[in-house]
Amino acid sequence: MPLRLLPLLVFFVPAIGANLSLWWSQHLGLVPECNVYLEGCTSISAAGRYEPVIFFFRALIIPTAVLMMLFWRLTCCWLAELGERSRVRLGVMEVIGHVAGLFLILYATFLGSEGDGYRLMRRYGVTVFFAFTYLAQLLATGVLYARLRAGLTDVAPWLVRSMVVLCALMLLGGIASIPAAEWALDRSAANNIIEWNLSGLLMGWFLLAWLAWRQTDFRVRFTTLPGHRPDPAG
Repeated sequence: MPLRLLPLLVFFVPAIGANLSLWWSQHLGLVPECNVYLEGCTSISAAGRYEPVIFFFRALIIPTAVLMMLFWRLTCCWLAELGERSRVRLGVMEVIGHVAGLFLILYATFLGSEGDGYRLMRRYGVTVFFAFTYLAQLLATGVLYARLRAGLTDVAPWLVRSMVVLCALMLLGGIASIPAAEWALDRSAANNIIEWNLSGLLMGWFLLAWLAWRQTDFRVRFTTLPGHRPDPAG
C-alpha cells in the first residue's frame, strides 16, 4: 500500500486550514487585513479563534494532529528500512512526534475558550507542538544526513541538504524571536511574522519528506500471523 500521500496531507491540510481561516476571518472583519508573513497584523490563533471560522479551523487542525502522529510512526519504519539501527533514536523520535500531535489537539480544543487556565493550555499546547515537531524533524534529518555523509544515498543529496537548511532556518527563526520579543518597536507584529514564517518552514519539511518517501517508493503491507487467519470452513 503506497503511503506517499500522507506527508503531503500533513503539509497541505494545516497550510490550507490556517490560510483559509485567515482569509475568512479577514473577510468577515474579525481580524485586520494585511500580509501576515510581512506585516504580522494577526496571529495564527487569532485567525482561527472566532466563530464561525473556529469550527472550520478545528475540523482541519485536529485531524492533522492524528495524521502527524501516524506520519512519525511510519517515518520510524521508513528509516529502519533504510538501515537506521538505533532503536532508541527511532523510539525517541516517535514519542516526540506523538507528544507534539497530542499537544496540537490540546491547543485546537481550547482555542477560543476564555479564562487564564484555558489560555495557559493553549499556550503550552502550541509551544510544545512547535518545539517537539521541530525536534522530531531534526532527529529524522540527522539520520538522513549521517547516511549521506557515509556515502549511502538512499535519498537524493539535494533533498537531504534542503532538510538541513530548513532545520537551520527554523533554528535561526526561533533564536530571532528572543530579541524580537524584547526590542522590536511592535513586539506583537514581530512575533506574528516569525510565527507565520516558522509555521511555513515547519510544514515545508513535510513536503520534503513526501518527496523522499516518493523517491524511495515507501510502501506498507498489512499481514496477520498464520494462526490468526480465519477458518474458511467457519
